[in-house]
Amino acid sequence: MVGLQAVQARHEAQMQLQQKLIAQRQILIAQAQDMLAGTQPGGDARALQQILAARALPLPADNGPLYTAVAQRASTLKIITGHTAAVNGVAFSPDGHRLATVSLDKTVRVWDAGTGQQVGAPMTGHEDNVIGVAFSPDGRRVASASMDMTARVWDVETGQLVGAPLRGHTGSVLGVAFSPDGNWLATASTDRTVQLWDARTGYPVGARLVGHTGSVVSVAFSPDGQRLATASDDQTVRLWDARSGQQVGAPLVGHLGPVLSVVFSPDGHRLASASMDKTARVWNADTGQGLGPPLTGHSGPVQSVAFGPDGHRLATASADQTVRLWDADTGRDRGRSLTGHGGIVNGVVFSPDGRRLATASSDSTVRLWDAGQSFGAPLTGHTGSVNSVVFSPDGHRLASASDDQSVRLWDPDTGLPVGAPLLGHTGNVNSVAFSPDGRRLASAGADQTVRLWDAVTGQQVGTPLTGHTGSVLGVVFSPDGRQLASAGADQTVRLWDAATGKWVATLTGHAGKVNSVVFSPDGRRLASAGGDPTVRLWDAGTGQSVAMLTGHAGPVLGVAFSRDGRWLATASADETVRLWDAATGQSIGDPLKGSDGAVNAVVFSPNGRRLATAESDGTVQLWDATTGQPFGAFLGGHTGSALSVVFSPDGQRLASAGADTTVRLWPADASPEMLCAKLTSNMSRQQWRDWVSPDMDYVTLCPGLPIAGSG
Repeated sequence: MVGLQAVQARHEAQMQLQQKLIAQRQILIAQAQDMLAGTQPGGDARALQQILAARALPLPADNGPLYTAVAQRASTLKIITGHTAAVNGVAFSPDGHRLATVSLDKTVRVWDAGTGQQVGAPMTGHEDNVIGVAFSPDGRRVASASMDMTARVWDVETGQLVGAPLRGHTGSVLGVAFSPDGNWLATASTDRTVQLWDARTGYPVGARLVGHTGSVVSVAFSPDGQRLATASDDQTVRLWDARSGQQVGAPLVGHLGPVLSVVFSPDGHRLASASMDKTARVWNADTGQGLGPPLTGHSGPVQSVAFGPDGHRLATASADQTVRLWDADTGRDRGRSLTGHGGIVNGVVFSPDGRRLATASSDSTVRLWDAGQSFGAPLTGHTGSVNSVVFSPDGHRLASASDDQSVRLWDPDTGLPVGAPLLGHTGNVNSVAFSPDGRRLASAGADQTVRLWDAVTGQQVGTPLTGHTGSVLGVVFSPDGRQLASAGADQTVRLWDAATGKWVATLTGHAGKVNSVVFSPDGRRLASAGGDPTVRLWDAGTGQSVAMLTGHAGPVLGVAFSRDGRWLATASADETVRLWDAATGQSIGDPLKGSDGAVNAVVFSPNGRRLATAESDGTVQLWDATTGQPFGAFLGGHTGSALSVVFSPDGQRLASAGADTTVRLWPADASPEMLCAKLTSNMSRQQWRDWVSPDMDYVTLCPGLPIAGSG
């Protein structure tokens, strides 16, 4: 009896501990999600660490919060911490290997741009807030501008001051820039002047440049070193002859508030400026004329602006805590804003290779971002609903089909179109598919045809495949590339010889239109989704019906085989996804219920562990294919129905197509390593006690990173 009571007591204690751990995990995740949403203080670094801590608790793993964090911060490469106050400026070294930052903590710091780790000790000596920073062209020196009315030059390797502070301004120094040859420095001051200095001796060069009627906030040299551009509180940008100090042309006017930043394009023929009026502007640097309308979209002052090294992109940083990317040629917004900073974004700069952005924020952090295609940002160009999207077999291209009667090719890394649209269909294009070798595309149209295209040249191959008596809604290549299958509103599936375009067979049996068709991985079977509402399995060799799957209460809109061919997944207008045993046709488990509305498409991940669905409310949802449970949060972004979804061949990305005329890209997986890669340290032992538990032993969540506060 005593033994039984002891066992029961141990069991109750274990249950209480588990309940405590579950509650603790829920609190950690809820707090972290609020921090990521910006509704609770703490910042992203703490939020990511708490998610990692929640996953490290001795409980069954729940990767959903991990994925949600990865998806929300997919464009963030690194969160760099170390400054103890607002970071005002950031600069890349010319080789892109280092960053220099300045802060209200009165320090200048240098960082490894790959690891985010600080290089050497902070550079100290300024007696007030440090506002501006610049690398010398050879990368050996850093110049800083401070409210202590001085500029200083530092040796990057030793961290020592080079020469004496540059004194002469009678107001705060807000901006600093090296000339392209590294011989001169220019400084901008609240005393309304700009001063040139000999960067080697520290002596002033010529008289101060006078003309602004307000504080000069920013200064930049032209790429050839012949001119200077300045931005001022007097709402103007001005150009100067760097040799004579004379103003060149009239002030550039157009901003309705103080101008906070100015930069030359890499070719020197354009300027970009950022203003308190919440806009950025592009100017012709030769004529002083504005190029196009202001760039609008930020909801707060634009603090900083930067050209990409190709001259075709702009980045802007704002007091609204976001960064935006723009097409510098057209002024068009290149996607959703980059979010994550918990304070004003004071500075932004491209890396020399254009692949990364670095930003400085009042939240005391510096961030590195992927400057390529932002996850969730739209790929734009279609003028009608995008009905289908597919990756090429090598993952280097996307193809999309639209109601605008075109097929388009895209680079998924940059989000830019590849070549001209593929034109030929005389109606909506409903579906598109790559051949297994990636050399051809097949498209299905409302003009009752299937068309073949050369995926490299974009030229149509042969004549259209005709035979359907209604809109062709789906098309797919067989795994060996020898056959095509097409699904039609005429209630048939048709098989074609992919080489000759000749009709092979017509599969009949559906009592309604056929919305989708897919080959099994071994090519021996076909599955078709019908509006009748059934799913049918066919022998791909004989065209005979093998099985009819029933259970959906509405039209079946999409069907997919798992990679091993054992399972089928079907998406329906009845708002559910169903899983089936592909051999027996038996339903597996309960239907998966997504958001409210029709489920338009479904696809398995390459490893078979995940499902992705495109929902009519504009979301994309990931599911655990084994448990049927949602994996992470819904991916919102489309402003109309999400109509198609596909995994990249490596399983790392998702692409979705929508009625809002866009294609969007999303991360498709998550791991603790993906969050650790964004951090520069583990939480300190004191933070563990404060954030996680004083009763649990400390856990190093990211083994490759130092422990904060450990020296």
